[in-house]
Amino acid sequence: ARGARDARRRDPMLAALAPRALPARTAPAPRPRFARASAPSAARAPSRAAPRASGDADKVGTVVGGVAGPDEGPIDESSFGAAPWDPADGEDPISDEVLLKIVLSQISDQEVNELVWAALGYVKEIELDMETLTGKEVWKPTNVFPKWAAAYPEAPDVIGVTRKYWPEIDAPVKAACAALTRSVADDHKQGLKKTLRRLGWKGYRMDGLTPNMTRRAQAANWLLYYRRELRGVPIEELKRRREERRKREEAEQRTDAPTGTTKQGVV
Repeated sequence: ARGARDARRRDPMLAALAPRALPARTAPAPRPRFARASAPSAARAPSRAAPRASGDADKVGTVVGGVAGPDEGPIDESSFGAAPWDPADGEDPISDEVLLKIVLSQISDQEVNELVWAALGYVKEIELDMETLTGKEVWKPTNVFPKWAAAYPEAPDVIGVTRKYWPEIDAPVKAACAALTRSVADDHKQGLKKTLRRLGWKGYRMDGLTPNMTRRAQAANWLLYYRRELRGVPIEELKRRREERRKREEAEQRTDAPTGTTKQGVV
């Protein structure tokens, strides 16, 4: 139990979501990979109040929902590769209730981006502009997973906050969201529907589906995958697991699969 708690305390989510005090423009002190702040940020972690999907069409499209069955409860998180969240650390910033708010559009596009960035390992800092004496928020790749950092040294928009879908504007967003989605292991591709079913959400209908809705579901599913398999796990252990998966993929002749393999992973 103690080892599991120590692993949890290496989670970068809370460290990234807690804004730093306005500093002089100097480089931050070195921090261990996947280090974690001592307390969660109340300002950035969305409320734990549990919304429920109603089954009616909301303002952004048609939701497939309804009341959860009496036998449906939370999935046992201890069966996955990352240690479950410890309630002693406060509210989980990517709890099931938060994921539901993402797919119901009850959290802004920028907030969804920031949850993804923090999980990937980007760290929010406030830099001081010496000319205007104003602070500017920047996300630095301090703890970003190795392969993702190589492709995205700057935190990418994975939702499309402008909601303008002309290719010249949306192409980078589409590519980043696709890369995030491909990195989810095959056995976690349907995790979001299974997990949120108890809260009444069963997915979207095709009628009324928008790019924003699709990307929100993809981001939420990736956050769920991160929560269950990556969060708080030391990078060397993740590399060891990646190598084991790669060998299984070779044995199963799946190395050329377009999604869900170690080739597309963030580690």
